[in-house]
Amino acid sequence: MKYRFALNTLVALALTGISPAQTTARTKPVGFTTQTLAANRQNLVGINLMTPVIASGSFTAVSGTTFSDTNTDFTQAITAGKTAVLEITSGTASGTVQDFVSWSSNSITLPAAISGAAIGDTYKIRLAPTLQEIFPVGTLTGSSSASTADQVWIPTGAGTYTRYWYKTGNPAGWRTTSNGTNDTGAVTGDVSLLYIDGIVVEKKGAAKDLVLSGEVKTTGSNVLLTQGQNLISIIPPTNATLFTSGLQGDIAGSGSASTADIVWVPNGANSYIKYWYKSTSPAGWRTTSTGTNNTGAVAKDISLPPSVFIQRRSATPKVVSMDVPAVYSSL
Repeated sequence: MKYRFALNTLVALALTGISPAQTTARTKPVGFTTQTLAANRQNLVGINLMTPVIASGSFTAVSGTTFSDTNTDFTQAITAGKTAVLEITSGTASGTVQDFVSWSSNSITLPAAISGAAIGDTYKIRLAPTLQEIFPVGTLTGSSSASTADQVWIPTGAGTYTRYWYKTGNPAGWRTTSNGTNDTGAVTGDVSLLYIDGIVVEKKGAAKDLVLSGEVKTTGSNVLLTQGQNLISIIPPTNATLFTSGLQGDIAGSGSASTADIVWVPNGANSYIKYWYKSTSPAGWRTTSTGTNNTGAVAKDISLPPSVFIQRRSATPKVVSMDVPAVYSSL
């Protein structure tokens, strides 16, 4: 996949020590990215720009999965029937992201409790983007049959997906398929996407540019890895690299590739370069071609694409922090 970014002005301002706030009346850094969906292959896509913040503040109570802020009316801030996304921005749980669909006037209810979250932690809430918004009609190749339509694979777990395709004709609309050829029913509502998750676009038709626009996230995110292949989005839209991602301190390193977590970076048509972190002397990033052998040290830093797979070896889940480049602190 080829991808390009239209955020150079913002990055240049940060590099020169000039804050965008000095030139844009304190607006959030925004821009657009273009990810080219290559024909006749599976393309890894990342949602690397955010929807606007619709609520923010600090928690006045935290109890299990219920988070409260008596200074915010969530029924006014969040559109009824939508999926929202919480990001904690301070404290021990800073960087944690969860989507949710339940809230009352002063409280939200999450799917799972957040370890380390506490009263006084600050937060931001955004609306989750949807499949229908990211891929408006005409962006992908539709068909009367799933077998000839482009398909969007949305993760439901490590190595598991729900596959969506757009049916043309009557009745037209988004539908699902379980094996890539059958039709398992119409999609009757919005399909929400979580921006820390990568997605797969299986392109059957001609190559197509996917253009995303929105706000640049200037802080890192926490991602939960479970055993198997975790498809994650690389949130920074530019300048994200293997060496500066912070992954070496979070994924499982080892003296052997066979027991280390592995980062799969796309390299052409359905091909990957596999990286693992050697934790014994001499420590550092290395490559493997089989997942068990050691094919040498990574001597030069590499840029990360919009999304990658992280293969978690252990059955014990692990939270890893995906850092943003240091220059983002000036945006």
